[in-house]
Amino acid sequence: MTMPPDAPGMFGYLVTRLAAHPENVATDALHYVLSSSPATARALELHLRRAAELPVGLHYDVQSTGEDGSIPDLAGVAEDGSTPLLVEAKFHAGLTANQPVSYLRRLPADRPGLLLFVVPAMRLELLWTEVLSRAKLTDPAAPAGEFRAVTAADGHVLAMTSWRSLLAVLAEAAVTAGDRAAVANLDQLRGLCDRMDSQAFHPLAPEELSGSVAVRLRQYTGLINKAVDRLIASGTATPGTTRFGRGGARAGVEWWGRFFGLSDVSCLLRMSAIRWAEDRATPLWLQVGYNGSPPPAVVHAALAPLQAERSRVFRRRLFVDVAIDLLPGAEEDAVIDHIARQIERVTALLPGLVTNDASTEVLDGMADAELADEDSGGPA
Repeated sequence: MTMPPDAPGMFGYLVTRLAAHPENVATDALHYVLSSSPATARALELHLRRAAELPVGLHYDVQSTGEDGSIPDLAGVAEDGSTPLLVEAKFHAGLTANQPVSYLRRLPADRPGLLLFVVPAMRLELLWTEVLSRAKLTDPAAPAGEFRAVTAADGHVLAMTSWRSLLAVLAEAAVTAGDRAAVANLDQLRGLCDRMDSQAFHPLAPEELSGSVAVRLRQYTGLINKAVDRLIASGTATPGTTRFGRGGARAGVEWWGRFFGLSDVSCLLRMSAIRWAEDRATPLWLQVGYNGSPPPAVVHAALAPLQAERSRVFRRRLFVDVAIDLLPGAEEDAVIDHIARQIERVTALLPGLVTNDASTEVLDGMADAELADEDSGGPA
């Protein structure tokens, strides 16, 4: 077998083939670099001190279990034994139940502390939105580069950065210090992270092929049908719209969903893999409008009250998307209620949007068009 020119390096190649949890290998590699290279350890402290007044001279422990059962990947330990820095490494794994709230509580009380998530660049915005939501925090700052930070309780800081940004900081320090071993080690780690940061196909793990994955995917489609049925039964939604008549189930590239009407606006509640992977941590998305009818600018303006929540409303080329969150730890009926309530909030903002001929003309001229960014058939 001949390796492609852009192969990730031997370390990245072997880890993705042989390790069940590449995050753990990356964490151990980062721990090794920081423990064996004073220049990189100092660079990390200086880099993070722009967000929190961390003590100098930290040393690092791997996966130290707290009293609450939380196990951060890396802990920066001060001379007095406290852990003012906790680091959690992510590639494709989701957040655990303890993240970030329990981890923030592990930081020393009444002293500066920082919880840092290191994630692939392509997942940074998605995961940042999720950790802010779980911690009930907001980030008013406009995104700048690949480092995010916000102050939490007790003056502690919740932060997130990308692997490539962090490794660039460490590599620059290693080069400046003439630490060739650290430079070489960081090159290997960067190869792994670049591979995990791409959308390249990664070797399948046996558990991914178990029946539980298939069952869950079927349950997502079931939630769509049951939520739409409930909305129609309550009078919130209609089976179709004036323009399209009856809606119904449709599927396209990386999505499956069901068309129906809200205030005579054609809508599609769908499970979307691409939106789930890139925009917000939820499989369900509500498309409001179809093929430019009503005009996306008009819909987007109408949904302004929902836009106060980060990564909730997305304006696409021919429609507007609204992320529909699922309720974790709840039974099916409660999850369906939660979906329905979110769609009811959208419905309350839509009356009067389909009121003129312009929208019909746009639609008539695009009868065979597809969804802006997902292959689609239209409503019936």
